Amino acid sequence: MKKTLSSGAAGLAAVLAAGLVSAAPLVLEPGSSGPVPIYDGRVPTTTILLNSKCGYFDGSVCPSPGTSLAALQSTGQAILLSSGGFIEAAGTTLLNPFGSNDVAFGFIFGGTQAPMITSATLSGLADYSTSVEACGPIFGSALAGCAAGSAGTATRSGGTGASVTFTGLGQILIPPGIGRPATDGYVVFTNAPVSALIDPNNFFSVVVDGATLEFTGFGLTPPSSGGGGGTGAPEPATLGLLGLGLLGMQLVQRMRRRH
Repeated sequence: MKKTLSSGAAGLAAVLAAGLVSAAPLVLEPGSSGPVPIYDGRVPTTTILLNSKCGYFDGSVCPSPGTSLAALQSTGQAILLSSGGFIEAAGTTLLNPFGSNDVAFGFIFGGTQAPMITSATLSGLADYSTSVEACGPIFGSALAGCAAGSAGTATRSGGTGASVTFTGLGQILIPPGIGRPATDGYVVFTNAPVSALIDPNNFFSVVVDGATLEFTGFGLTPPSSGGGGGTGAPEPATLGLLGLGLLGMQLVQRMRRRH
């Protein structure tokens, strides 16, 4: 069953009212870099969660939420209350400029160590086209706490462009009465078909207070010819993505009930 998540116009208005510069996703050619744009208000449409993963910076076990929205909510709350961790997701969305059946990745960090993050890198993107943005509806555009002024910079490696690194990660607003920060939601659009998803080691890494932590994450099978691309069909029986903005909205609501 697919569950469609709509995005609230009020949330987007709150983001834009914060004085952020919105623009279309930034296209990253190998060897290029640029400021990460904020979601520009393109019409929100169905996004399908194919899989999700999580990790704690202290190395403790973080069971994968998979495609369960309920598990994603619970895991997001646990990460927000921890010393530090992340949720990463892979899905398809009509907002993907390369194609609605191609893979998009998203990630967000939470916990008290989130402000200590200096960079985050996604690997395995060799020979695929990529573009990036922050706070898009792949995370739920109702998330109204994007970074004031900037979501940082994205840099793609040279050669085949195997990795995209984010630096200067912006912080979302710290939920009132909780004191637990989180980063913006970042999205990497690709022209890779769903059939290209694999799961290698060390695909996802983050630098926290000078230490590099590497995690098993999502990867992409290298295309058979340069340039990559394709239009793989979304896997059936997946849930509509995603409120990783749940780290902002729904998690805040839950936690407010406890105070």
